[in-house]
Amino acid sequence: ADDLIVDKGTLERLSADFGQTTYAFSNGNSVGNYASLMLSRTYYHGLALRGIYTFGKTLDTMSNAQSLDANAITNTSDNVIETQHLNFQRGRSDFDIHQQFTADGVWDVPNSYSRRTVRAVLGGWEFGGEWVGQTGLPFTAYTSAAFKPIYDANGNVIGNAGGDYNADGTNYDIPNVPGFGRHLSGQSKSSFLNGIFGPPAGGLAASKFPIPSLGQEGDIGRNTYDQPGYKNMDFTFEKYFNAPWFFTEKIKIEAKGEVFNLFNRTNLWGVTSDLSSSSFGQSTNQLPARSLQFHLRASF
Repeated sequence: ADDLIVDKGTLERLSADFGQTTYAFSNGNSVGNYASLMLSRTYYHGLALRGIYTFGKTLDTMSNAQSLDANAITNTSDNVIETQHLNFQRGRSDFDIHQQFTADGVWDVPNSYSRRTVRAVLGGWEFGGEWVGQTGLPFTAYTSAAFKPIYDANGNVIGNAGGDYNADGTNYDIPNVPGFGRHLSGQSKSSFLNGIFGPPAGGLAASKFPIPSLGQEGDIGRNTYDQPGYKNMDFTFEKYFNAPWFFTEKIKIEAKGEVFNLFNRTNLWGVTSDLSSSSFGQSTNQLPARSLQFHLRASF
């Protein structure tokens, strides 16, 4: 951490003999409470179904998240708002998801057709699917702008037109709570595309977040807003065929297909949370569109 003071707008170190002092401590903690409800139906005429609903909340002082689509959605930050006051940033964990519902099922098509050709074509197929729906990961509204002092006629700092509100030199600071509060609910896809804090995104939206008093950190807190939720359906189908091969041997062929994002849903993520960015409040990324994958495998 850097020990800095402000002298008429100039950041100066308390000790000129050290450029930076790095230290570690273990006073962080986390707590989580979750409840799950599961309903399942075992095999009945080849069909099996299961659904799981989870509700809960996790709090901590620092964490990170890597989830969804082979870690495409990440929520990772090593920034500390106030180095001497870790509990100041206690809030929702970076991986906190309030609600999640998953459902999966498998259907083995009966292979009881009397005619051999019909049985070979229609029987023996296996269909499966998995549905996931969940609320979004949290994010923190902050600014990475540097301290920009405002002087009076005598050269004294009387205000700040930039960021780094507490003037500690880290350029990671949070504003005060805006008029619409710490939370926003029921945001649509178009809201995330245009900016959830109101159009246009960027400067005008950022101006809705009050700047704290000179030398003070804001009070909005960490991880108070939500990124877009996530919904996805994957689908698979497969069948095994037996065919003559060499003399009395037979070859076994597996035909399998996989459809990712079956309904081709646009899943947004990555809301820009830096008040100094021109895209502040907008979601600028999305997960891949629908894709299909087929393969054949022969064994003998």
